[in-house]
Amino acid sequence: MDPSITSIVVRALPSPSGSDVDADADLGELRSELEQVAIEALDARMRGIDLASAVSDPRFALLCGFHRDLRDALLMEIPGELQPWVRSVAESDPGSAASTSPLDSSLHANLFAHAQGADPSQAGDGPAQLQAALAELLLFESVRLHLLVAAWSSTEFEALGGDEQDLDAIAWTEVEAMLQEPALSEGDVRPMPVMLAAGNIALARDAADRAEALRLVGEDQRETLRMRARLRSALRELRLPESVLLENALSGLLGEERFELPELQARHPVALDGLSRQAMDQRVSRGRRALGLPPEEWPSRRKPALFDLLRGASESESE
Repeated sequence: MDPSITSIVVRALPSPSGSDVDADADLGELRSELEQVAIEALDARMRGIDLASAVSDPRFALLCGFHRDLRDALLMEIPGELQPWVRSVAESDPGSAASTSPLDSSLHANLFAHAQGADPSQAGDGPAQLQAALAELLLFESVRLHLLVAAWSSTEFEALGGDEQDLDAIAWTEVEAMLQEPALSEGDVRPMPVMLAAGNIALARDAADRAEALRLVGEDQRETLRMRARLRSALRELRLPESVLLENALSGLLGEERFELPELQARHPVALDGLSRQAMDQRVSRGRRALGLPPEEWPSRRKPALFDLLRGASESESE
């Protein structure tokens, strides 16, 4: 793949700690992983499958894993040495020339230029196809992460029956529509803030539709949705391993699929990599007991996660 997009992605990240050899190896691995994910994204698009569907389709295992890893990364505690960089990104003003999300604004411009108006399956030769597919995917994921932060900042969306797959669908619909908008290619227009604003509007519209529909169902069903929303919100305040393990352990209450621990670990390497079966069992057992105690006894994060910083920045802007 032409290195322009992957190089800009790498430059948007803080330099890895350690030796130059280790740093080069880490960045080389990141480029390779992005290329493999792009191949699957292109495969999906050439089959006529939209990204909102492809990221939960087991035929595209790398793409699904990339999608889950980004979600889990929002809830991962940030090491102290990275907090200043992450905080500066999180507190950027979306209306300024600074970054508008965890991706650098120059990256957004490049992504949009590669993706706009071009179906990745019709983008020309192999490298151009992969460039378009990766650009489209990263735009989609950027809007989707923004919507996750918005939806997770309260229990309202989930209490209305909305879930993460619904957010995927909203993000894809808005990105697909914006990529076909000629005005966004004009030099004085920054497309990412426009896409994020469109996503916010679509999210609010979806929530209003859900609220109207829920008027037709019984109070028991509405209370079940509210209970599940409160539980999910509480689990997101825990350390990432406990959050993933307890969400799986309480899947019956949440109305979700339950996975055996080895499969769960494979699905969530960001959260569970390196933990033994015994360690995971112990965390589940301790976590279950802790949830019956006051919140200060829960296995909560000791350091802020990206979600905490983005949520705080969003709340500050709304004041």
